[in-house]
Amino acid sequence: MTPSLKPGIDFCICTFNRVDFLGQCIESLLPQMIPGQTMITVVDNNSNDGTQEFIRQLMTEHTSVRYFYENKQGLSNARNKGWMESEYEWIFYVDDDCVPPPSLVREALDIIENHSEFDAIGGPIEALYMDKPPEWLDKSFGSFSIPTDKVIRVDKGYVRGGCFLVKKKVLSELNGFNPNLGMTGKTLQYADELEFQSRMRKSSYKIGYAPSLRMPHYVRTEKISVGWLVHSEYAKQRDKMVFDPVNFPLATLHLIRTMVGRIAWTPVYLFKLLSKKNYTRQNLVLDEILPLAYRTGEWVGSFKHILR
Repeated sequence: MTPSLKPGIDFCICTFNRVDFLGQCIESLLPQMIPGQTMITVVDNNSNDGTQEFIRQLMTEHTSVRYFYENKQGLSNARNKGWMESEYEWIFYVDDDCVPPPSLVREALDIIENHSEFDAIGGPIEALYMDKPPEWLDKSFGSFSIPTDKVIRVDKGYVRGGCFLVKKKVLSELNGFNPNLGMTGKTLQYADELEFQSRMRKSSYKIGYAPSLRMPHYVRTEKISVGWLVHSEYAKQRDKMVFDPVNFPLATLHLIRTMVGRIAWTPVYLFKLLSKKNYTRQNLVLDEILPLAYRTGEWVGSFKHILR
């Protein structure tokens, strides 16, 4: 007989070789813990930077912290380990490089009490830059929000996995996250939380968005480069094709049209580079390459889909 779940929230932090960020994240959550209603579960996905020793020591001082080791590399595997080991009705996935604000736990408890119509709820992500961002970087990079001041239902689009509150019952019934998607070590892979939300909708589960679940999230320095942005754009669209594929002939047409379009627009971008002080070489490269990366990812992903 399956034991009944505890009412409340298990804050699940999956981590891989980011003990310094992890420490900040847990330090922000610990003063907010409410015995019997909340718990912090850390899932270590093969870290070798002292993460286990750090958490083991923390557990001697705080009974609200638990530790599990997941040797199958991949964020989805770690997230699945988290919900499988949890005893609580709700799992709140928090990225290890987030800094939860002082009101987060109380806001989350209020939301699950007052909005029980939802099966999963996300919130806004606010970018925290480790260094001053360059002028060429899009001002919205690293952030996510939906323009509303109320808790709303999200029928289209997706909330973000770094601030994702979801019922354990739903995770169990849908077999959690797809282990073939999501970050794997340092390999860029995406779409794990998107694919899960897609399956939620197909099973008639409801997804909400709460602006009060504000989550500051570090934008690590390695992400602020043209190469990383291009690679990320490609990988996101490639992996989305796993569950939301574009017809391969249509993907081919999209890629050809984009290639022609980039050639046609090149003189415009060159003119902007020569005539505008705030338009840099990085802006030109991104304007030229990002659409191609997107369509190439779509083409590769749709091609892989037909081979399955």
